[in-house]
Parts: sequence; C-alpha cells; structure tokens
Amino acid sequence: MKINYKNIALGTLAFAAWAASQSAFAHTRFETATSVEGTRVHNYVNIGHGCPPTTARRPSYGTSVVFPNAVSYTPIIGVDSGAGKVYTTNAASTYYSPAAGIAVMINGGGAFPLGNMKVDAANNKDGFWAGGKFYDQTISTTVQTPFYASAVTIAKASCARSVTFYAAIADVCEVTVPSTSATDEQVLYWSPIPNFSGVPGSPFGTSAGDPARTIPVGPKFSNYDGYQDAAHTFPGDGWGSPATYKVTRNPVTNPLPAGCTGNAGAGDDIHVYPSADQINKELPVYKNANQTGDLYWN
Repeated sequence: MKINYKNIALGTLAFAAWAASQSAFAHTRFETATSVEGTRVHNYVNIGHGCPPTTARRPSYGTSVVFPNAVSYTPIIGVDSGAGKVYTTNAASTYYSPAAGIAVMINGGGAFPLGNMKVDAANNKDGFWAGGKFYDQTISTTVQTPFYASAVTIAKASCARSVTFYAAIADVCEVTVPSTSATDEQVLYWSPIPNFSGVPGSPFGTSAGDPARTIPVGPKFSNYDGYQDAAHTFPGDGWGSPATYKVTRNPVTNPLPAGCTGNAGAGDDIHVYPSADQINKELPVYKNANQTGDLYWN
C-alpha cells in the first residue's frame, strides 16, 4: 500500500479538530459536524476504530450510512426550546428544506474500493455504503468515506436556530455475519435512539437495561440499535451514540421572526432522527441503490 505522508499530516490536523468538535475521540463521526445553512459541504464519515475488544480491535471492512428522509418516511423530530427535546408531529418542511437528499456519496476518493448510494422509491438520496477491504485500526488510524452534505436551508417562518440530523451508521467488521446474530465484535452500530419526551413507544432500550451506560429498559427502536454486552468497554460506543450533522441559521440573511421565545429568544434547536422504518429498510447493504439485487449484508 502506498502511503502519502503529506495527506497523513493534514489528516491528523483535521482529525484533531473533528475530535474536539464532536467531543468523542475515536468514534464514528463526521469530519465536519456543523455548517451554516445554505452551505454545501465536502464531508467525510470517519471510522475512528474497529470493533471490540479494545485490546485487539478488529479491522473495519465497511460502513453503511442512512440520513433522515422526510419524503418517503416520517422522521422523528424533537424541538428543544431550552428545557430539553420534545416530540412534535410538525412536518419537516416546517423547519428545513430539502426534506430528503441530505447526504450524497462521492464516487472515488475514499478508503474503500466498493460502494453505492441508497435511494428511496422517488430516487431521493438517503445515504450510502462503502466497503470491500479490511483496514487494521489497532493504531487508531481513521478510515474515511467522502460525501457531500447538501445545502440545507432553515424555513424563514420557523423559530429554528439550528437543525441537527442524526445518522444511522453500521460499521461492519465481519460481513458474513447477519445483523440478527452479530455481536459488537462483528458490527458496531452508531445508533440514533430518540429517547425524549413524547416520542411514541419510548423509552427504547434492551430487555435488561444497563445502568452503567444509561440504556433504559424498554422495547427496541429499530432492528439496528446495537448491544449492551460485555464488549461495550468504551462508554458511549454504539448504542444511542450517533454521528450528527448540525445546520445553523444565518441570522443576517435569515433572521428569526419576531416573537420567537425558545432559548430566551435565541430560537429553537430542531433534532431530526430517521424513522425506525427507514433504518430497517435502508441500513442493510444491497447491490443496487434502491435496496434491490444481491443482499450483501443485513
């Protein structure tokens, strides 16, 4: 393998800035976690480490990424006006646009040799997968997959000061093991779990719960929530620890309407989670972008 030392040096600096912004060193996160509305961002999924155990991390073989789609699915949306997130049935268009196509895979330039986009029935781009090569991450080398984050705009009539998108990501270390029987040592799920006030069916959790990791007892959210077994040696790994992408309002070109009271008049923070239905249908890896053809992993 040819190593470009200049890129490694630049990547090290970028990774340090990313780690600080995400406050979660070595997890799977986005290199650019925040942008101002109306900005199209050349971004990366950064896989910070392979699957457990921590003493001998398993090589990463691929990743599957799903962003919320509010056209073909109904995302779960929370509004935080200063006292925590509260579930709302308001349409996504109340707060932002576009309603889908938040992230688009870039062909080429990533670590993995194979990949494809994920699209819904209307051909909206919901995410992507990449894989096909094992990467040893025992020395904490980051594996990157590039994508474009769309130029999201915040609705002028809304009181939103920010919109944060929660992605569902599965990092696969053992591709031959289906998700129904996989453990943390084979697949790490960076799962969006919408455990906040008013969400139907919440709190979501496991059959046993895990007070040390604050996993509540309750039903699962999706089929890809992750685990609470002994392999969870890093607090926050996987379960309920999704990568996020936050879009902030431009107060110059898009000032808050008069009368907004959230966060002492600064505006509301909107949180958008993919629905369980979307995660269940789109997180698996198929040959074709529209979830048809050969099933590579589910």
